[in-house]
Amino acid sequence: MLRKTIPCVLLALALVLGLFAGCDKKEETSPSASPSASQESATSSAEEFPDKDPSKTTIKITAVRPLSGANVSFEYYNYGPVYKMWVDEVNAAGGIRVKEYGNRQLKIDLTVYDDTSDVGVMTDLLVKTMTQDKPDFVLSPCSTAGLQAAAPIYNQYGYLMIGAEGGGTDTRPLYDQYPDVFFTTSFSVHQVPKMTEIFNELGVKKVFITYMQDAHGLEYLETTEEEFPKAGIEFEAIAAPWDFADMTPIITQAMAYGADAFVAYCYPPWNASLIGSAISMGYNPNAWVCGPGGSQQSFYDEAGGMAINGMMFEGAWSVNSGPAYADFAKRIAEHYKNDSNWGPEWWGSAGYWGAMEMLQIAIEETGTLDNHTIADYFRSNVIQTSLGPMQYVNHELTVDSWAGMIGQYLNGVTEVIDVGAKRTATPLYPKPDWPAK
Repeated sequence: MLRKTIPCVLLALALVLGLFAGCDKKEETSPSASPSASQESATSSAEEFPDKDPSKTTIKITAVRPLSGANVSFEYYNYGPVYKMWVDEVNAAGGIRVKEYGNRQLKIDLTVYDDTSDVGVMTDLLVKTMTQDKPDFVLSPCSTAGLQAAAPIYNQYGYLMIGAEGGGTDTRPLYDQYPDVFFTTSFSVHQVPKMTEIFNELGVKKVFITYMQDAHGLEYLETTEEEFPKAGIEFEAIAAPWDFADMTPIITQAMAYGADAFVAYCYPPWNASLIGSAISMGYNPNAWVCGPGGSQQSFYDEAGGMAINGMMFEGAWSVNSGPAYADFAKRIAEHYKNDSNWGPEWWGSAGYWGAMEMLQIAIEETGTLDNHTIADYFRSNVIQTSLGPMQYVNHELTVDSWAGMIGQYLNGVTEVIDVGAKRTATPLYPKPDWPAK
């Protein structure tokens, strides 16, 4: 069983931080601490637990995920490896203890369906599994568009949705409509302010930005337009072409602008092409921030490895974020050592792991598999996971629940470079010149 104890001082600090983080948001209840281990032991020994269904032997969980198609990399690197390892570790430990089932340990029975990276297929499969399989829980589908389409379905059939890959300012309108949806991925309003602090500290005064003309790029650009002026940072933003094969026009404009930093709010194929064009054209700004894909170790290795030492990226945790993070990194690497598709991911995977532990703890503490009760527990508690205290405020995992928001590859190792206590290494600025091919 996972431990939930939070010392009083830490809890008080977490409550204060949670209050400030949610001061402009709707919050139904104030967070509280989970019971201590001694309290839990005393309660368990003093109570007898009736079994509502002695024939139930497993916790049935299903998922509709991109096992093929354009989004399959998310299943290789992001949430996919995390939820599968969580199931394996839970089952190896004997299962999750559920009080309403006689306080028995129930192992997880997992079934995953392939949505082929198609939102329409995904919604059809969600309805099918919820109405035919009738599982205890349904894990999150992939992508912001997928989560937007899935939320009303989860709500209709009474399921809790713990969103993984995806989320942003355009998913916030869902919160008032669907009370039991939660999002674990950090996005623009969490990351861009931290990037601004870093740039301000380093003395970055001028930034060239290229962005996708879609929800992701426009959202990050909008947040940048709010944050950069606060630090007196000048910037020019140019939309990236839809054809990522030739990025020389973008790099030519960036070179002419003469910025201290280059920022790409783009997807992996565009980011790889931008890096390749910059290297071939001899473009070397003092800082380079890579959008989605940059947090994947495989992307870094394939884009150049040590040849692009010093590349910064959105979303960050590190083996140096603490012993628990180092242990998680070691365990997941060992778990997938024979899987040629897997590679380390340094944005969302730690947060996703924490979210899975939060689900397990909520089940054990509430003693039920009732989705609404679990959601109420999420809303009301700071939960002590193996990676530290985590909390949902206004449906989002708080900034304080994460190890960091901006990372940098330093000699092949990802480091958190946020200003403040979570920093694991001093930012390398200016970055080394990337050698021309």
